[in-house]
Amino acid sequence: MKKLFCFTVSLCLGFSAFAQNVTIDMRYNVIQSEPSRDYFNWSIGTKRFNDKLDAVSGASTVHSTREFDAVRYDSMTNRRYTMPRGIRHLLLFPVASRQYNNNFYLTVENVGKKLIIQFILYGTVYQIQTDDNKKIDISNSCFWAENITENNSLVSALRAQYVKQGANPNNMNALDWNKINLVPDIAASNASRKYSGILTTDYNNGVLTVNGVLALRE
Repeated sequence: MKKLFCFTVSLCLGFSAFAQNVTIDMRYNVIQSEPSRDYFNWSIGTKRFNDKLDAVSGASTVHSTREFDAVRYDSMTNRRYTMPRGIRHLLLFPVASRQYNNNFYLTVENVGKKLIIQFILYGTVYQIQTDDNKKIDISNSCFWAENITENNSLVSALRAQYVKQGANPNNMNALDWNKINLVPDIAASNASRKYSGILTTDYNNGVLTVNGVLALRE
């Protein structure tokens, strides 16, 4: 019992220590595979992760997919989102295999001075809109819509009501974004801690970069 108590306290203290500001530095080639150049570098408090895809295992080299849970959840018990879900998913593109990512249909488009970032993940569509300076305010720049595919699996047909007229519902490019009711993608209202912050983006020759600091809001 004593050992179990100590272990539980250790977990709580460890997670509490992680509850600090987060730095983000990401690069991802949206158009073609560049695993040797793409990366997701981030830090939380004094702990730093320099991550990229391990071509042999097909996983991230320092396991950001798991380790970033210390950022996205308020605690490992409650698992309430501290930030928009779409931000977390976007940041992990560089540390996943291209074969896996191809199922998410990530697109980045220059619309005037803004960037529109869109992708589909297990039946949920995500849209992130920058301002005219290509900055993402995570409090109001992210949107989503759930249940747009038949069974919300990795590979699934679009629901008929969201398909472009005459298009093939098995092709995610057939999605008609004008038929989707996007709602704000923000931190969970009941999360015990939340992040705010501005992320600076750039998109040139198919390469998307995201940089910035997420500040903890008490």
